[in-house]
Amino acid sequence: MKYSAIISLIALMVVIAGCAPAPAPADPAPTQQVPAPGFEDVEEMVVVTGPPVEPSRDSREDYSISDETMAKIEKNFGSTTKWHISETFRKIDRGDHHTFAIAFRNRMANKDNFLISVEFKRAYDRSSNSIESVDEAQIATWLVRNDWPVTPLDVDEDSIQSIIIEIKDLADGTSPPAGTYEFDVNVLAQMGLFEVTEEYSGDITIAIQVV
Repeated sequence: MKYSAIISLIALMVVIAGCAPAPAPADPAPTQQVPAPGFEDVEEMVVVTGPPVEPSRDSREDYSISDETMAKIEKNFGSTTKWHISETFRKIDRGDHHTFAIAFRNRMANKDNFLISVEFKRAYDRSSNSIESVDEAQIATWLVRNDWPVTPLDVDEDSIQSIIIEIKDLADGTSPPAGTYEFDVNVLAQMGLFEVTEEYSGDITIAIQVV
């Protein structure tokens, strides 16, 4: 009897254990995303922009021959003319410039080489007194933007080139005195010599009034 009760108790425990709910499955371990190759530790890119860059003075300036100046050449440079310059007098403020135009044509019997020459001549004030505070070397800097090439021309062929004069400060940083500054312009030709040194046009004087 005693053993029957024990067996009955064990059977009851087995039945109870079979009816108990199964334990909930454990949460899966979180997966870690692996960055694609070549993008490890990439930080957000930040674009930093500075203040706008002001164009240089040179980039704002126009040193080409203006339409007005070119019109003067086209009006006065005839088919039989050896040379013509757009103008021989100009008022220019300190720090400013003017671009003259000079046209020349080969009126000789053969093909020849030509070259423009510009040299400082003199400077004088309103009373026609010589301005002694400037010299040729200082005024030569007013012509530095020019690059006159040796120009070959066939018979009756012509060329139009620029002469840029820019009023710059003197070597000591002071402004040039007010007055008139003259330059001698000459178109040279080779004429069978070793260099282009022979006068073709004769001296042409350009007068610049600095105001």
